[in-house]
Amino acid sequence: MTRSIVLVHAVRSSRTMWKGQVRRLHELGYEVLAPDLPGHGRRRGEPFTLAAALETIDEAVSACEEPPLLVGLSLGGFLTLHWAGARPGSVAGVVAAGCTIVPGPATARLYGLWITMKDRLPGDSDARVSRAFARRHTRKAAKRYYGGGRAHGVVGSVVRFIGGLDLLADVGAIDVPVTFVNGEHDPFRRHEALFVEAARKGELVILEDAGHIVNLSRPKRFAKILHRRAQECGAAAQR
Repeated sequence: MTRSIVLVHAVRSSRTMWKGQVRRLHELGYEVLAPDLPGHGRRRGEPFTLAAALETIDEAVSACEEPPLLVGLSLGGFLTLHWAGARPGSVAGVVAAGCTIVPGPATARLYGLWITMKDRLPGDSDARVSRAFARRHTRKAAKRYYGGGRAHGVVGSVVRFIGGLDLLADVGAIDVPVTFVNGEHDPFRRHEALFVEAARKGELVILEDAGHIVNLSRPKRFAKILHRRAQECGAAAQR
């Protein structure tokens, strides 16, 4: 098993979205690193670039005492799959949540346009988005998701990055077990069967009555999945 875990957050969020999992995993004896991506959290003054985002994961993985379980959600999931596919032998296992969709440039652009239009509605967009998030989840979940502040000015760069990915090729290049975790009601589930099929060692876990930000919809269950995966991936690597 591995005792190191790296958590990569979603777009416009920060390391604070993992607060519940970090606490539970620390209690179980894990070393947990949850960095802020460029343009997010404590790094909101920086531009988001793919190179800087991948360097952030490089640094977090290198700082671990042993090859970690690499975990990402949404944007973090896309980055995790892309990073792990290009760096064989670097991690013990991968958990990718809320990212089993093959976006393509057109779909990515539409997603970016949708977010931009929401921000242009009258009123305080940060407060409005936080209230909407709390209605879908809980106030506690909203506080954690936006606890490091809501990142602005990153959507264009993120959309260009996502639209240029060949995710299925990335998944096929990953040399360790990959667990895909989706909420039952997550629209990003669209191509989950293709992702499992592309993986050399793939597993799909669906959390009932959960949405896209599945670690906040089902925080305890998500932490249990990470604990189980961290225990199993080391054993799988030794076989």
